[in-house]
Amino acid sequence: MGDETLETMALQRKIRIHEPFAEFLHGQTAINDFEISLLDCYRLSGHACHAITGAFLVTEAAVQRLFPNGTCERGDLTVEFGSNLEEAATGPRSNVVSYLTGAWAESGFPGLGGQFQRKNLVSYGHADLPRNGVRFRRRSTGESAVVQYDPGTVTSELGPKPEFPESWRFEIRAILKNPTKAIRVS
Repeated sequence: MGDETLETMALQRKIRIHEPFAEFLHGQTAINDFEISLLDCYRLSGHACHAITGAFLVTEAAVQRLFPNGTCERGDLTVEFGSNLEEAATGPRSNVVSYLTGAWAESGFPGLGGQFQRKNLVSYGHADLPRNGVRFRRRSTGESAVVQYDPGTVTSELGPKPEFPESWRFEIRAILKNPTKAIRVS
């Protein structure tokens, strides 16, 4: 990831997904098992920024911790944000996390025949979590991970930066080159 463009870096960063509901409906493999890139998340959000990048990295870290095979099982996670929905970029971050995990708040799928529920799996304002923390819990095993994102741990070390908006791209590229400095998993 030397001097690559932000878009190239974002396209290369992917999370593997398994969609059991599509499999149940006899969807083809392309619908059941696929990858979502960070670039896809930028497209969903309409832009690249620190928050959207962080939402992807936080989810990626949770998937690596909670799914030994490295594939996110959609609908198997509940997600709790330390921040409130209306706070800063929690809403857009939540949309990215939901897109990746299949866990949604009130707008989620209610399920079919008692299975595949995606509704009410995301919640906000958990006082036991840091403001920048997100707790992911597997519904099937009860295992959980709290993931915190602090882009300042990377961006504060950068030298001279270009003018905005190029400065954002510069900072995001630095975060993607050093994601473990911006992410803490417990």
